[in-house]
Amino acid sequence: MALLARWRPGWGAALTAVLAGGLLAIAFPPLDWWPLCLVGVVPFILLAQRLSPRRALIAGWLGGLALFTGLMYWILVVMTQYGGLNWVMAGLALFFFAFYLGSYLGVFCCMVSFANRGGVSPLIMAPLAWAGLEWVRSWAFTGVPWLPLSMGLDGSLPLMQSVELWSTTGLSLLLVLVNALIAEAVRAPWGAAPLWRRSAALVLGLALVAGGWAWGSGRLEQVRAAAKAAPTLAVSVVQGDVSLPMLWQKSLRPVVVERHVKATQREAQKVSQRPWLVIWPESAAPFYFMRQARPSQPVLNLAKELDAYIMLGSLGAVEVDGKFRVTNRAWLVGPDGLAAGFYDKVHLVPFGEYVPWSQLLFFVRAVAQIGVDFAVGQPGKVLNAGPVALGPLICYESIFPELARDMRLAGARLLVNQTNDAWFGRTSAPYQHMAHLRFRAVENRLACARAANTGVSGFVLPSGEVIKPTGLFTPAVAGADLPLMNEDSFYLRHGEIAGPGALGATVLLIIWVLWRERKREV
Repeated sequence: MALLARWRPGWGAALTAVLAGGLLAIAFPPLDWWPLCLVGVVPFILLAQRLSPRRALIAGWLGGLALFTGLMYWILVVMTQYGGLNWVMAGLALFFFAFYLGSYLGVFCCMVSFANRGGVSPLIMAPLAWAGLEWVRSWAFTGVPWLPLSMGLDGSLPLMQSVELWSTTGLSLLLVLVNALIAEAVRAPWGAAPLWRRSAALVLGLALVAGGWAWGSGRLEQVRAAAKAAPTLAVSVVQGDVSLPMLWQKSLRPVVVERHVKATQREAQKVSQRPWLVIWPESAAPFYFMRQARPSQPVLNLAKELDAYIMLGSLGAVEVDGKFRVTNRAWLVGPDGLAAGFYDKVHLVPFGEYVPWSQLLFFVRAVAQIGVDFAVGQPGKVLNAGPVALGPLICYESIFPELARDMRLAGARLLVNQTNDAWFGRTSAPYQHMAHLRFRAVENRLACARAANTGVSGFVLPSGEVIKPTGLFTPAVAGADLPLMNEDSFYLRHGEIAGPGALGATVLLIIWVLWRERKREV
């Protein structure tokens, strides 16, 4: 019991952390109460200053558990309605995800508490630790960068503009700095501080927000003007609204293709530019396109008939070590009725398209009924629709900043996100998924077209503005003339700097505190 007491944060601290985590979840899509991002981390910083590192770890983890349970509750829908699991097993799956993602908030609180006791102010440690851990989350265990803190600014167009400088990690660092300044202003009575110091912290925090808003507003107008002056490409996205059972039935595959063909033919009557680009979703052709001639031919004929480029999702196959492996593929068909190229998905979904650490998790393949792992494609492979290079991002590849950057560096002038979000049902997940694409557009200053089987489909301008979004679970077609910008950004030139830099600085600070404590003992 004495050992447990050293880790127990107390009921008051635990309840504060859980309430703070649940409240912070409201900042993210689809609710978008973005001002909560400016204050949502304050309770955790105050708790970290008050508690020992052990107790701060547990309190932070409880808050993270509440945060990610609120953000990712839709895992229950995915696992029960489409994964075949009962509610108990689905609940355990949700707990696993929330446990893992919430642990980062626990480690954050532990680090801030430890550094604070060693004389390092949360004004320094909190932003660095958060950004460093967020970067680790983007690649550790295959990477889960779903909804970093900066994504809470999805509802604030001016404040999200700075991701062109330092991506989402750098913006999260600035957000936590604002939170740390506010925490410094309100931390009494837990810690006495002169009035002038608290006032200065509050003024500086407000100044950072006001400065970011002013700079972002000015940059927004510049990008809008550049987009208006840029050449354009007519693009249409087709939302077939095909149910998952329908996709799985082999006999209905021609019907699935026919649904997209008819929607495209109707859209062709509204578009004057030729050739133009039509984008069908992931799984729009639920077969081995170009290998199976009969279901493929209508698509080839359609592209030639309408003088259009058609980009569609299908299954692919590649030879690996003498054996054929399945791929998640995006095909581009040209207006001559011939295949113009394909892109195979690079970042596969763990436990969906492959089993990570298969020798250790050998039992997962049987439980989840996963056959042979999908093969991985080539990063940064663009598809050329005439003179326009397209950067494909299949499904959740849009949540990884580096993949979109690879496409931009390879010459892409338009990002294309094809996905099948039917798995998510009528939850917040499709809106969260769409929101990531807004940040990819701003980071690379490229327009994006998104075709989702059941929604949300639509377009994102280089400014991050969404136009012509569709609803969920309804057939729809949307068209727009998208700007083809060719403007560099600091993030494009230099990549991810904030995350590795923050992590390195955090480690050095921890080492310095440990060295000081050891020196005192001697």
